[in-house]
Amino acid sequence: MIYKSPRYLFSGDQYLTVEIGDEMTLEANFKVIAFDRAIKQAGIESVIETFPGWRSMLVHYNSLKISTKILIEKIKSVVEEIPEVRETPSRLIELPVKYGGKYAPDLDFIAEENKLSSEEVIRIHSETIHWVGMVGFTPGSPQLMQLDPPVLLSVRKYLSPRLYTPKGTIALGGSITAIYPVVSPGGYQMMGLTPVPIYDRYQSLDAFDSTPVLLRIGDRIKFVPVSDDEFDDIRQQVCEYSYQYKIREETFTI
Repeated sequence: MIYKSPRYLFSGDQYLTVEIGDEMTLEANFKVIAFDRAIKQAGIESVIETFPGWRSMLVHYNSLKISTKILIEKIKSVVEEIPEVRETPSRLIELPVKYGGKYAPDLDFIAEENKLSSEEVIRIHSETIHWVGMVGFTPGSPQLMQLDPPVLLSVRKYLSPRLYTPKGTIALGGSITAIYPVVSPGGYQMMGLTPVPIYDRYQSLDAFDSTPVLLRIGDRIKFVPVSDDEFDDIRQQVCEYSYQYKIREETFTI
């Protein structure tokens, strides 16, 4: 359910959670984008940063300059009801992926759980456009939803998280796809690996000129299967700082 008016939840002495609804849907995500946009345009004093997610937004503010109560009042004065938005700027970004083999130890399990072949899982995952509903957990890690999939892929997560997940791993947990930007523990089922970074702390590639994080909420991802040779060639381009991402600036209508 999407609420008519947002809920405000205390989240520590410098953070406020604004909850739009209790469902992880594209409609809820669009309302979060609209709400986030309204707050930023209002320029409320002492608001440091906002962190939009699937169905809520975290507001970081200076609690030495403004109380939580007054902050909520100011936000309410800007947004009495959750704004309606039907379209939003949305970049379409292609990311190369090597599916299968040593890069995807859980691909066969995903196929078995969905009663498909591994080849069918790869085809469905790569032919479907994926929506970035939030970015977080580890630096720049996106949570992705399939848009208009012929089959909604879904799989249970690990019962006990593994201690090591390679950088660039593409993995599925429930019906959400995640990309691991750095080496970390993880519980999603590993299905592939991308040779290009989505987080670059040194901002060495052109796509990272303004931020070390490539993806943002509202982006769409198209995964492009590549061969072993293509994977190695792209990785070499990344090492030489010559790789160019395929990014198209577009507008997406819900």
